Amino acid sequence: MQNYWSWLKKLPARLEHLPEASFDVPELVETTTAKICLESGTIMLRCKVGHGFPFTIDRSMTGGVWFDQGEWEALQERQFHDEIHLVFTAPWQDAVRHAHVDAAYQALLVEHFGEDLLSELASLKERLTEHPHREFALAFLHSQ
Repeated sequence: MQNYWSWLKKLPARLEHLPEASFDVPELVETTTAKICLESGTIMLRCKVGHGFPFTIDRSMTGGVWFDQGEWEALQERQFHDEIHLVFTAPWQDAVRHAHVDAAYQALLVEHFGEDLLSELASLKERLTEHPHREFALAFLHSQ
């Protein structure tokens, strides 16, 4: 991890994230067994990366980080590799959880309404946001 901190200090500024691309991450094999840090012998903490990355990163209590095959390259491709230290913070993990909940909610809406109706409802919602008779329109929609 010391090499990472030295490298990070040499960067002139934080890199701008790039959009999701078709990077090749080997097929995920979710394991229920914990990884053991080779340096300290302690159990490593597994954290989701989120932000479109389908994998987790493991971190030792001593600060060591473990990447499975292809993960470092995937992070580099989208310029997230300068934020590895942030993945393990509460704000980052909160954002990952919120994104997961939002995606699940969006999937539920699509399941119930379909893409076309959901699009129309989103458009109507946007139009009603600033409409002076918004409450009246909502009452109309709610009426039998």
